[in-house]
Amino acid sequence: MSSQTVTRTGNGEAVRYRTYLGWQPEKVAFMFGVSGQRVALIVAAVLAAIWPLAAQRIQLAPIAWPIALLLAGFAFIRLGGRTLDEWVAAFVSYQLLRVRSQHRFVSAAFAPTTAPETNTEDDNADDVDGPHHDNDRADEHADEPRDNSGGEQDLGDQRGRRRWLVQRRAAQMDLPGVLAPLTFLEAQMGATAAGAMHEGDGALAVAYHRLDRTYTAVARVSYPGIGLVDSERREARVNGWGALLSGLCTEGQLIVRVQALQRMSPASGAALRRWHTDHLGTNAPQLAREITSGLLATAGVTTSQREGFLAFTMDSRRAASTIRAAGGGTAGAVKVLTRQLRAISSSVAGADVQIESWLGPRDLAEVIRTAYDPHAARTLAERRAASPAPGHFSSGPHTANGGALAAGVAPAVAGPAAAESLPGSYRHDGGFSATFWVQDWPRSQVFSTALAPLLGESTHRRAFSLHIEPLGPRTAERDVMRERTARSVAVRMRQRTGQIVPEHEQAALDRARAQDMDRAAGHGLVRFTGYVTVTVTDERLLEDACAELEADAAAARIELRRMWYAQDVGFAMSALPLGFGLPRKRF
Repeated sequence: MSSQTVTRTGNGEAVRYRTYLGWQPEKVAFMFGVSGQRVALIVAAVLAAIWPLAAQRIQLAPIAWPIALLLAGFAFIRLGGRTLDEWVAAFVSYQLLRVRSQHRFVSAAFAPTTAPETNTEDDNADDVDGPHHDNDRADEHADEPRDNSGGEQDLGDQRGRRRWLVQRRAAQMDLPGVLAPLTFLEAQMGATAAGAMHEGDGALAVAYHRLDRTYTAVARVSYPGIGLVDSERREARVNGWGALLSGLCTEGQLIVRVQALQRMSPASGAALRRWHTDHLGTNAPQLAREITSGLLATAGVTTSQREGFLAFTMDSRRAASTIRAAGGGTAGAVKVLTRQLRAISSSVAGADVQIESWLGPRDLAEVIRTAYDPHAARTLAERRAASPAPGHFSSGPHTANGGALAAGVAPAVAGPAAAESLPGSYRHDGGFSATFWVQDWPRSQVFSTALAPLLGESTHRRAFSLHIEPLGPRTAERDVMRERTARSVAVRMRQRTGQIVPEHEQAALDRARAQDMDRAAGHGLVRFTGYVTVTVTDERLLEDACAELEADAAAARIELRRMWYAQDVGFAMSALPLGFGLPRKRF
């Protein structure tokens, strides 16, 4: 919901600025806004309280009534934005993972045989190099001579072939925790509706999640910003972004999630040094060369780098019929996804967001690698700057001309070598991260630059992700009417009983009514949430980075909550553009 704010300049001219307000926090949809777990605790507390009286055994009251108070406390007392039962559930879940050592992840040299030894149909279908079955291997060797008298020789050959298959699968992807089901597929993007081509050979990486059955493609984007432009240009860019989201709020839309990720980190200065080398004149004075060389040597310390990504996720269950019409399987799904991406490219351009390239497998692997290993960012940036053909990836580790390493990294080494999820932080390779969830957005009217303090300059690495789930018209109408009805009933009940209606309830009813009016006027409705991750290379600086982040969030009037006992999941949602979206509605 937006409104117009009119201010007057010194010469008396009226200037209109649009402000924004009206986002509704999502309520639990079980009973009276209470989750099913809390309802069970309340019922148990009531039964424990009345049981001594109903059973006429008052001597049990000293035992039953404290239990009832304890259960009621678990259901109603809040600490740090959570009820006590939610804290207990998170703590127990984390401890169970810790007992089974599942809060740690090791790969590469620490665990050379961590890949599973079984292969499912999904694994075969998603292998970018084609399916590999044990039966196929047996058929290939069916004509080879066998020593029937030496059963041990046969068994050894079979085990050797099985180990070969396992190692080949492990070389594709090896990611921790919730990222383990991901597989990278490769497609040809080709020309987009806006006329932009993917750099190089047009290779597009598609992250396929075998459990969620989703396909995600990622674009590297650049944008001019809205902080220093005039109000008309600013509103045009905001309206363009709104038009993009509104176009996705249609019935049967195959794109189910959009993730906007911005990463801020100290720059390596490699691109700046390369530009200087390419444009340095042969007759430049020696003194000027020495001065610029000294300045460029410290460029990585005094400059910061910003990276922007847009991830679009398609649900194969919603697109089942379209995928079958395109040929079925992962090939058909990838074809449908690329078709959708080409269709929305013009809408992205309408928001003044330029798609620099659709990430290929080595591109996306580099983004993941630099998030897990901050120390690798400088080396990979210099490799990309020195690459003779940026964006072009060969099948081997070297380019075809010159022998230089190709830009990016292989998907097999995208993940961390080792990682450990701690209660309040996440330790991965050479980095230490803490992830926060945006619990409450500004409650007062704000301008479109409200996130500027959060996205501004920082002395530490920071990643901000905004996850958006477009809703169809029927779903939007159902959700808005449910919210409006609940707010209206609450206000009327207070009025009938002679109680004073609190202003926050009246304001919530007004917001629900305004949302219903906007929906009726053709606007779309989305679910959204945000995550922020700070990363440092020295564990002693982590709490300082968290304090700086919380101060910036307070300046933006945003309330953050640390994701205790779920730092590994939060890192995947915040620092990586892989389309891990909003949690499902709780009951």
